[in-house]
Amino acid sequence: MEFQDTDIAAAAQALARVIDGHGGAPDLIAAAGRLLPFTAAFCVVNRKGQCPVYLCDTYPEGSAKEAVQLYARSTYLLNPVYNAILDGLPPGLYRMADLAPDNWNLSAEAAGVLAEDAEEIGYRTPGWPAGLQELTLLAELPVGAMGEISFARPAAEGGFPDDLQARLRPFLPLFAAAFRRLWSRHTDSPAPAEPERKLQDFARSTLSPREAEIVQLILKGHSSLSISLTLGIALPTVKTHRRNAYAKLGISTQQQLFNAFLHWQAKARQRS
Repeated sequence: MEFQDTDIAAAAQALARVIDGHGGAPDLIAAAGRLLPFTAAFCVVNRKGQCPVYLCDTYPEGSAKEAVQLYARSTYLLNPVYNAILDGLPPGLYRMADLAPDNWNLSAEAAGVLAEDAEEIGYRTPGWPAGLQELTLLAELPVGAMGEISFARPAAEGGFPDDLQARLRPFLPLFAAAFRRLWSRHTDSPAPAEPERKLQDFARSTLSPREAEIVQLILKGHSSLSISLTLGIALPTVKTHRRNAYAKLGISTQQQLFNAFLHWQAKARQRS
């Protein structure tokens, strides 16, 4: 796929529509599509203390599009990109695989998340097309918000190597300007904010502070060794806390932990 001057012109026109106030989130994705090969994309705005704001997606109707909605209301809390944003990830272009923890690998019995050894982070939300690699464009927005466009491309077609990213990188300031314009229009008449079910709240009344901390890292995809290095505590201590936490939660496996977390998420949503 060669990069043509017509592609640059079309991308610029799509971004200009948004900056001028006439275009929307689909124009952001359309602009990227003239610069970068991808199969599908979704666009959201991440905010502190609230669920992401879904703007649009190009996934096919059916299970794939439903999977995007499931991500936006639930499994985003376990997503490497989202957690990196919470940790202060600056705007830019990022491969999801570069942000994933060392043990992002679940069994197929986990409710709401499917194990996929072929996936770059070891799992996918149910309905999400298999065998995709993801690239995320992040744009800084006012009041700590972060605009996100997530692109997906089959790993069999090469994913997103550096030379493809280089096509998009010079346009990042224009994407950021367009995202800010789009978001300013959205916040003129905001929808009621939905409180986020924070990962830190899960099993807080059941576990000790250290056990809860370790459970949160497990849910984010860290192995016991990674937790040991992250928290600066001995590996046997991590395993003891993990075993005690599982006993208090009435579970015995990591997959059951994810099942319990997603069940808690669903109940919390029903009460809100």
